[in-house]
Amino acid sequence: MKTAGLSLEQAPPIELPLGLFLAAPLFLIAAGLLLAAQPEVLLASRWTPAALAATHLIAVGFLGQVMCGALLQILPVLAGAPVPAVRVVGTLVPPLLSGGAGLLAWGFLGAGAEVLMWGGLLSATGFLVFLGPAAHALVRAPAVGLPDTVWALRLAGSALAVTVALGLVLVAALLGGVRLGDFPAWVDTHLAWGLLGWVGLLVLGVAYQLVPMFHLTPEYPAALRRWLAPMVAGALLLGTVLTGSGAAEVAAVVFLAGALGLAVFALVTLGLLHRRERARLDATLLHWVAAMLCLAGSALAAAVGAPGLAIGVLGLLGVGVGLTAGMLLKIVPFLGWFHLQHRQIALRRFDLRLPHMRALLPETWARVQLATHLIALAALLLALAEPRIGWIAGVLLGLSALTLEVLLVVAALRYRRFAGRLAPAG
Repeated sequence: MKTAGLSLEQAPPIELPLGLFLAAPLFLIAAGLLLAAQPEVLLASRWTPAALAATHLIAVGFLGQVMCGALLQILPVLAGAPVPAVRVVGTLVPPLLSGGAGLLAWGFLGAGAEVLMWGGLLSATGFLVFLGPAAHALVRAPAVGLPDTVWALRLAGSALAVTVALGLVLVAALLGGVRLGDFPAWVDTHLAWGLLGWVGLLVLGVAYQLVPMFHLTPEYPAALRRWLAPMVAGALLLGTVLTGSGAAEVAAVVFLAGALGLAVFALVTLGLLHRRERARLDATLLHWVAAMLCLAGSALAAAVGAPGLAIGVLGLLGVGVGLTAGMLLKIVPFLGWFHLQHRQIALRRFDLRLPHMRALLPETWARVQLATHLIALAALLLALAEPRIGWIAGVLLGLSALTLEVLLVVAALRYRRFAGRLAPAG
């Protein structure tokens, strides 16, 4: 592992990102149960209440919490920019996003306009509580040494703000408070900012550093690092202007151009992983490979006019869930190992032998989680043609998320056990 250039001493207390990481898979389990309970309804169209509920359980409850938790750690360690009031942020964001995701899903499933409104407000508040301090950190982040990563993260944060704003506008439109000329087009714009902007740009910024660090690959090409994130952000801005001007069809083409840019990133990443120094295939590496194939596949599917549900499954589950789960399998044991090492040095307790990363999170079970995720993804793609088997995909998705949750809890408990042994000698 390449750790040169990391500001590890600025890392926040481990319980802050862990709180977000441990809560997130519960919402993926809920989405799987919803799919298992209503497969034919959920897979009938992306506009059904069940589909909207499952989408927001994954997007807000799972992806939102994991990515906020990751940035609490990444900003100080990779970018040298600690998040102000990090304990307040790390304490408030989990209940706000959890409550918001739950109420949004409940509201879409028929609980009523007031529940949907509160779900939107809680989700937006959770993201804003995170975004304010994170934006302050990103503005102050020294771009020297990591300019491409810092700018990609800045653009990702901006994309999250736009995604949240558009989401609130859409909720207001559903409740009759705002009139939108072309509601489906604005939903697509909200989706583009969320998937291509928030998720896509964040993946770019993180990958530029973590892929070479964790997998010992060559660096990403300088031209790609310099131009891809601004190009995707520019496509999102232009597409939004076109949507507002009533040119939704042209906006869709512009959004597709941004997606194709991310597909190029996926192919470059696959090439770098093929050239890695270490031949070993661990679960995180295989998650990266699968997610990059899904990213390229989703862009190709959009280019040939495939159904929106197929594109959404590849993008949201194949890339968003798969890549996020893979990174958790690496980040959580790394955080535990690092904090134990730091604590041992600070207390000078060299009489205690600390566990390595694989002892904190067993690779065998990480591969089980990967396999379950891939089978669930394949089953869900098949269920698009035969919705009656969708319940199988739902059960498998829930099992994959449950396995991830158990692995994270085990890693956290093992860290806590060893941290408890690291008391001052004598």
